[in-house]
Amino acid sequence: MGYDTSLQIGDRCTFMWRKHANELPRMLFEYDQLHVTVEDAEEGEQSYSVKFSATVGQVLETLAKTGLGWNAAVSAYAAIRVEHGQATGAYMGDRRFDGLGWERLKVELDEFMRRPAELDLLRLGELMKLQSEDEEEADIVLLESLINEEQSPHPFIDAFEAYKAAMKYGVEGKYEILRAVESLIHLQRDAPLLAWPLIICVFLRSLPLNELIELDLSDDAADFSMASSEEDARAYAAQYWQDSSKALAGTAQSLARLFGVLSSFDGALSTEFWAARSADLLRQLLNLNADASAHTTKSRGDALESLVEALVRAEGAELTVIEKNFRTTEEEIDIVLSNSLSDPFWVAQRSPLILVECKNWRDKVGVSELRVLESKMRDRGALCRIGIFVSLSGFTKPFIEHLRRFQETGGIIFAVDGNDLAKMVEARERLTDWLKMTGLKRALGG
Repeated sequence: MGYDTSLQIGDRCTFMWRKHANELPRMLFEYDQLHVTVEDAEEGEQSYSVKFSATVGQVLETLAKTGLGWNAAVSAYAAIRVEHGQATGAYMGDRRFDGLGWERLKVELDEFMRRPAELDLLRLGELMKLQSEDEEEADIVLLESLINEEQSPHPFIDAFEAYKAAMKYGVEGKYEILRAVESLIHLQRDAPLLAWPLIICVFLRSLPLNELIELDLSDDAADFSMASSEEDARAYAAQYWQDSSKALAGTAQSLARLFGVLSSFDGALSTEFWAARSADLLRQLLNLNADASAHTTKSRGDALESLVEALVRAEGAELTVIEKNFRTTEEEIDIVLSNSLSDPFWVAQRSPLILVECKNWRDKVGVSELRVLESKMRDRGALCRIGIFVSLSGFTKPFIEHLRRFQETGGIIFAVDGNDLAKMVEARERLTDWLKMTGLKRALGG
């Protein structure tokens, strides 16, 4: 039985599928990356190839746009990482064999358990890259099981093989690799639709950004007699795109439900998820603004509100979103927050509600917009003494100078610009920590 679909990643490896064109590689490309070209004719008959091609950098960008990029991969992996599995056992066994005492072992084991989830995936990607460059290496860890439906990976056997491979290639972090592979195999068994783009993303992240990736659908098109003319070949490609998009829509619903479960967890796990999600949303927001003319004002405004909401959710249960785009007969409030923060600074403000205004405008926001937020807060009386004004393009000088005047009423409004958001996301700094330090200085005129 022949292969109908192939996904070639540079000169390194080829994924091949039988029977019909697989829809999973579709998520790696944009439709305008389609290339239909004439093939060498045999016996006077022309045929056309149907391929989607892009660089590693373009594919990673496409994955990020759909919420399946590196930051999403890290957050998903952090949520499913096996903490007390083979990696822990191997680490303890090896270190005890080295003569390490129990007390010191406990300290080192605790340090290993707290290593960032991102580090595990970076180590794994390094191993996958080295294996792909080795002409004598038959398989790349985790990749074979992605395309061979009959080969179900085993969390013990395959993870241990990866551990041995890490030692063979001298990759630093063999225990992190063991933990990553074991965890991802469990994910692949439980949620294969999430595991596929996650594992691909880990591999691609280790490769040069200019490496070419090509999805070849030519044989499948020929099987349907859709490769003898350019018109037929393009019609086949359009049908493939439509059918695979429909199939992936179901995938997206499954992913959304899974991410919803992950994001609802309490404690540090939820915080880590939303911190990584914030980074992904910031990138999407900047991409929208880079081509502002191609997107509506509403879509760009919604993107900013989603980023602010993610930063709020990273705070945990003490700061929660009550409503987005709350409307009355007279006004609209972008985000309404319920404030249960226990830090003495926030308790002293006596503000059960916090109103958030978001502006993703090309120009800086002026005093007139600030007065609108002040009016909304005054209408709530004692319920709301704290406001947050987020403007991606920043604020005029009169706006900043006017902030101090509102404090005469017993309230405070914080001004947050796009650079502030980027720094918070990059440093994984809590929104409330930033507000009571840098934000407070600005509100006071500093």
